[in-house]
Amino acid sequence: MVTELPVALSERVEFASGGWIAQMQHFCESRRELRAAMRAPFSFSARYTNPPGHLDHADDACGYCVTLDSDSVTATSKPNENANYFVEQDYNAALPLAWTIHGGDDHGFERIRREYAHIAQSHPPRERGKIPDDPAVTQILLDLHDHMAQRTPNNPDIQQRAAALGLERQVAELDELGYTILRDAFTDEYADEFRQASHENVIETAYASGEAIRRGMMNLHRGRMWEEAIVHPWVLTLAEHLLGRGCLVYQSSTIVKTTGQDAHPGLHSDYGASMVPPPYPDFCLEATAVWAIDDFREECGPTVVLPGSFKKGRPPPPGTTQEGTTTLAMDKGSIGFWHGASWHGAMPRTAQGERTSLHNAYSRGFFRPLERYEDIDKSILDRNPPAFSTLCGLDDALGKSSVEKTDFERLAYASQHGYGNSEPIPNSG
Repeated sequence: MVTELPVALSERVEFASGGWIAQMQHFCESRRELRAAMRAPFSFSARYTNPPGHLDHADDACGYCVTLDSDSVTATSKPNENANYFVEQDYNAALPLAWTIHGGDDHGFERIRREYAHIAQSHPPRERGKIPDDPAVTQILLDLHDHMAQRTPNNPDIQQRAAALGLERQVAELDELGYTILRDAFTDEYADEFRQASHENVIETAYASGEAIRRGMMNLHRGRMWEEAIVHPWVLTLAEHLLGRGCLVYQSSTIVKTTGQDAHPGLHSDYGASMVPPPYPDFCLEATAVWAIDDFREECGPTVVLPGSFKKGRPPPPGTTQEGTTTLAMDKGSIGFWHGASWHGAMPRTAQGERTSLHNAYSRGFFRPLERYEDIDKSILDRNPPAFSTLCGLDDALGKSSVEKTDFERLAYASQHGYGNSEPIPNSG
């Protein structure tokens, strides 16, 4: 059975759009008892620079100002630096935290706040004023944040998002070489938490080479940290660049590699797992992000990729060696990302100890994944943004029809939002 979405598709509104601001006002108006308990009127405002061009904005910025008092709520699309609390930040740097649901999980929320601040170091927020120590105001803002986060999808302008996040070089490398590296993509603290969780959830899995590797699978059922990782803003942008909006989780797994292990000798294409016959299509069907939870240096057994090999349109012939490949050498906290048709493998680990990695793979919306999450527990959906539901395959009409009806609502939503495409689409939000 397909898990029901936490919020209707019709309620989703783009971050800082006119519809988003109207939704904020409507929600605050519904909190009459809390507003009546406020000690004094309170106003909060935000200005977001460099928003996507399809939003209605002026002067290369957009934003809002909301004023709360016991009798009324006023919301406008004009930022006000004289509000009781004001913040200014780059639009795409602010968006991931805006879609992150608190849900009463202080530890999880602070962890992801730390990670998003880490990747947004070049665009830190500028704040003025403060939020008063008023329980009624605090509760309204917490409830409002989660209400809006459940309704806030990603910026659909993938190329504008990539440029704003500083990923233009990585996009160009993907298009030319078929692989790239996102350096300093997560903190050491995050890596250490992933390592501990990974080692608690692995089992031995035999590879075609005969090597037994400790591996954990179906990670989106294993806890909130794994859910956060699948919507990492940099990774998701690269995935949507190659696979289009509406792409899916193909697989989420962890691997613990020990001294002497060589699970991927030679070269292979990830399309092989889905038995894609040659010639491969010109467009990408699957792409993989590998998180370096430990160092991926040469002695650690890193991934190797043959540059440009995805353009060959076929898998490597049996017996193909790793001659001419590039080693994806990267430090702990980096993420390697490659086109699934790229010829790649791995070197044996010669160093003592273990190397832990997280493998999050994505596929085009119509391409059948290795793992399915359409029946994922509703409590998981409830604490995640629309981007997560999309990756689980819950937003499109595929597999949703029954003998009683065809799901035209999802069909229309996917069509209107350009699923399967990565080019900009007209959308006023």
